Amino acid sequence: MKKWMKFLWLLPVLVVLVLGYKKPAKVACRYSPYFEQLNRALQESYPGSSHALLDLNRLDSNIAAVQQQLGNRFQLRLVAKSLPSAQLLQYLMERAQTNRLMVFSEPFIADLLDTFPADSLDILLGKPLPAAAAARLSQHKNWQTIRWLIDTDARLQEFLSLAQQKDTLLHIALEINVGLQRGGFDTPEKMTKVLQLIKAHPRHLQLHGLMGYDGHVPYVPFYIQREKAIRQAFAKTQHTYNDFVRALKPYYTPEELRKMTFNSGGSRTYFFYKDYADTMYVNDIAMGSGFLAPAQFPELADYGHQPALYLVSPVLKKIETSLLPHAEKISPLVNWWNPNLQVSYFMTGGGWPGDVVAPDGIQKNGFWDSGEKGYANLLPNQSILSSSDDSRLAVNDFVFTHPWEGDGMLCFSRLLLYRNGKITGEWTTYDGGN
Repeated sequence: MKKWMKFLWLLPVLVVLVLGYKKPAKVACRYSPYFEQLNRALQESYPGSSHALLDLNRLDSNIAAVQQQLGNRFQLRLVAKSLPSAQLLQYLMERAQTNRLMVFSEPFIADLLDTFPADSLDILLGKPLPAAAAARLSQHKNWQTIRWLIDTDARLQEFLSLAQQKDTLLHIALEINVGLQRGGFDTPEKMTKVLQLIKAHPRHLQLHGLMGYDGHVPYVPFYIQREKAIRQAFAKTQHTYNDFVRALKPYYTPEELRKMTFNSGGSRTYFFYKDYADTMYVNDIAMGSGFLAPAQFPELADYGHQPALYLVSPVLKKIETSLLPHAEKISPLVNWWNPNLQVSYFMTGGGWPGDVVAPDGIQKNGFWDSGEKGYANLLPNQSILSSSDDSRLAVNDFVFTHPWEGDGMLCFSRLLLYRNGKITGEWTTYDGGN
């Protein structure tokens, strides 16, 4: 090998210098007062282990924010998949004064039927289930109180056969496509056939209402005026929903329609409903993630929501002068260029679906974390983070991850409860299947 080839490692450094990239400034690694308090509470009650942590004060504040936005015009429905803990759901039902749930999976429905007095729950499916799943759920008490979501003529025929076999009445909700394009009845005209079938079998089928999820509204293309386009998409969704409800009028009396559930909304759209005059029929708003304000819902901060859920892990090792495998000789140069990579922390846990948010100044190290989807070939118990040498983070201190979604708590079997500077208890998370 020629001697000059030994210096090839200098090439990227020279490129950086030539292109004039700005040298990163040193950032101190330390807690804000809020996370300092959380860290102290964890140290006192649950040292040396990783957990999901729920701030009950912030949860209560988020409940109040939702209630303020919805007012008295809409009923609130809790989305169970984003709040996967029976005890959390019970807490929310009591605080938010609702028994309405939206559930997506057969095992979770079974778990809820076995946990709660089934006749005390108003369960609407968030997606259709096969009739075979409904048959299995029929082994549970009050299973027929579920509002079964129907998206096609064929599925309604299957549920009619099940109702006839069981000689029972099934409550039906029709999934309508208000723009999301993931199934359901596309037009009021296509819904007519199932309405006729429901009306023809009153002993076995009863229409409970409609479900039209508006989850597409915030995701307008990047190349058009975003805020205006979102408002226009929401308005179009409401007009479409209104057309579907009007199509029910030949089959149901005004009194029957007033008793029906017309569900829509979500954590990214619920705040549009209160002041929109043309929302004529929607009366049931689904909410889940908004109560926890996870990382993928930053717009909720504008409506008073605060992050309430964190995934936490203590520092296992602190390496004061970081060295890179296979590149030990150039590590001082790397650390000089970016002083925020100088200290390495090896965590007890981590690598979860979320953003590391505390302490300030801690970050992933791109030389270690080279994978597009997170830690490359690293298990959660081998997670590595970095900071500058201006660090107050010590071994056994906790690092906080803000999960992208509320169901990030499913990384743990327990959910620690935090209130007023103390860990006050724990709940279990849902441990069933999908």
